[in-house]
Amino acid sequence: MRPICRTSIKFRHCGPLIALPALKPRWRPMQMPRTQIRHRWREVLCSLLAALAGLLLPAIAASAVELDPAVAARIDAVDAQGRSDPSGAILSVDALLKSETGSAARIALLTMRGTYQTNANQPDAALATAATLDALASQDAKASALIVRAHVVRMKGDLSRALELAEQARTTLAANGDSRQGFRLEMMRGALLLELGRQADALAAYQNALSLAERLNSKVRVFRALDSMATLFVDAGELDKAIEANRKATRYAQELAEAPLLAQSWDTSARVASLQQDRDAELKAAKAALGYARKAGEQERIETMLINLGDTYLKLGRYADALEVTNEAIRIARQISDPHGLIVALANAGQAQIRLGRLDEGRTNVEEALSTALKLESRAQYASLLAEYGEALEAAGDYKNAINAYHRERRASKALAESSRKNALLELDARYQSEKKQREIELLNRDNALKSAQLHNRTLQQRVWLLAAGLLTTGLLAVALLYRRVRDANQQLSESNRMLKVRSERDALTGLFNRRYFQEAMRTRSASGGFIGGLMLLDIDHFKRVNDTYGHAAGDVVITTVAQRLQDTMRETDLVVRWGGEEFLIAVGPMPAEQFDRLAERLLHAISRDPVPYGEQYLSVTISIGYASFPLAPGHLSLEWERGINQVDMALYIAKAQGRNRACGIREVMASNELELDEIERSFETAWRDGRVKLGLITGAPPG
Repeated sequence: MRPICRTSIKFRHCGPLIALPALKPRWRPMQMPRTQIRHRWREVLCSLLAALAGLLLPAIAASAVELDPAVAARIDAVDAQGRSDPSGAILSVDALLKSETGSAARIALLTMRGTYQTNANQPDAALATAATLDALASQDAKASALIVRAHVVRMKGDLSRALELAEQARTTLAANGDSRQGFRLEMMRGALLLELGRQADALAAYQNALSLAERLNSKVRVFRALDSMATLFVDAGELDKAIEANRKATRYAQELAEAPLLAQSWDTSARVASLQQDRDAELKAAKAALGYARKAGEQERIETMLINLGDTYLKLGRYADALEVTNEAIRIARQISDPHGLIVALANAGQAQIRLGRLDEGRTNVEEALSTALKLESRAQYASLLAEYGEALEAAGDYKNAINAYHRERRASKALAESSRKNALLELDARYQSEKKQREIELLNRDNALKSAQLHNRTLQQRVWLLAAGLLTTGLLAVALLYRRVRDANQQLSESNRMLKVRSERDALTGLFNRRYFQEAMRTRSASGGFIGGLMLLDIDHFKRVNDTYGHAAGDVVITTVAQRLQDTMRETDLVVRWGGEEFLIAVGPMPAEQFDRLAERLLHAISRDPVPYGEQYLSVTISIGYASFPLAPGHLSLEWERGINQVDMALYIAKAQGRNRACGIREVMASNELELDEIERSFETAWRDGRVKLGLITGAPPG
């Protein structure tokens, strides 16, 4: 796997681009003859134009606050140092602060110091710098303090809060402020939005950063913006756009002839080649990136490029080469105390050793990587490492430890899915509240404008009584229009509430019910006692291989196709749920064992019968199923639905361990109470082999 969230070098992200809907007018005004409009609104328009002119002229007269060229050059030199050596850059910033007295320069330097302190793992010092910025009591200083705090919060893993602070900084930052501060803010916003899965908004932020870089005539900043856009397009599977952005970024890197930039450019080229499935070009680019990183002499960059080259060797099946470069990355990560890089390097080294048959060494390295990920609370990375760990062990024939790894990955993925769901709902609610407040502000502004117009109309009535009737008509018309807008706003608010409820119950990708809806439905079904009926847990076989080979866009196509085939196969009364990732859960009513077996066989056939079309390719897809009827035979042991899911989960793993593309059904469990069931669950496979659990295995037909 490649390193993620490498703050000092580059951010890595993935996810499809989101198509933004076209804006539509919310209301259409009543049609009136042009002569009437001209006579009735002439006076009101004059007053409004005068007020607008009073507001706009000061802004037009103001000029952008840019740094003195000599000062800007010194600051840019320190900024370049900070991307590779944050600790050294802090000392350089402190030296410049002693000589620079200009307000804009001091704000820029303090912002840089807070950012480097965060990158150097000094959050308390960074917050003290933010307090120093607040004490300067200017609009730009307050915006810069928010930027520093956003960096600190992001380092602690609270991406939503970090984005909220960044958006506040964007609102606070003066329109005519230092473009360097604006560029720094937009790049940070782009990274945060991308990590939160909002690709379209992230792209807009990077485009804003590119515009600011071009305004500054800074080739380095133009390169950084273009390279970030190229990475976004790679992760989104937008090959043509990725190639174009990478081509432009490479041209700037070659013009600047700086080893760090060339290393980054070649690294992105390797990712583009990976998306094209051109392994030879990917390997050539990864080697070139490492060569320029060594020439730059920056240990963290060398470490990153070694890890990326090792990842390429793993994909090529060159495990000995992968182990060689990854071991060097491990030595550097330990030397520079980089825990995030060490996690990825140890995991890749462990995979290579397992593939080479050195199982004990491989497990030791992977377990150290997993332990470090848990200490850093990198839950998504922890779950991803476990999935790759299980696949490597399975390929090496170590099925016992592979099943253990899959169990651990399942628990970690469930916890991560629950956390992601909560964060998504909180973010959706925050966006809804923000939009609601914006609508209220718009209505208030319109109301204020209306009141100003009415006040002016009363003055005109005192001067020319003949115009009183016309002004009164104008006021009534404005009130009617305002009432109509308020009514439309209320209707839209009601629709938003309805859509919010639907989104909270449906999976956005497949349209199936989600985990939250299923839990509510199960509470209703099981209100009078244990669960009665059947449960089926389904998992798409080798789904990670689809993502790695064809990209996440292909993975989304596979998931939506499988979801549709499941819906087509099941009855309307059955509950089909996207349980998380590539997993699906089905709840059915009570049915005979033979009928349940036929249903499982029918589902296996429905998924594997026809390949999934993706572009010009056709992908063979199979699933594995674990299923059981409740209460459990032969003693009719009654269980809650949560315990039932645990049973079919274990049956699913048996199906996977037996070769995938099959269904494993629990026929009988020799337990008369939950204590005996606990003993069986602690070693389900052993209980199966010694006869305390009876299973039925159904093998699916070869994929079409």
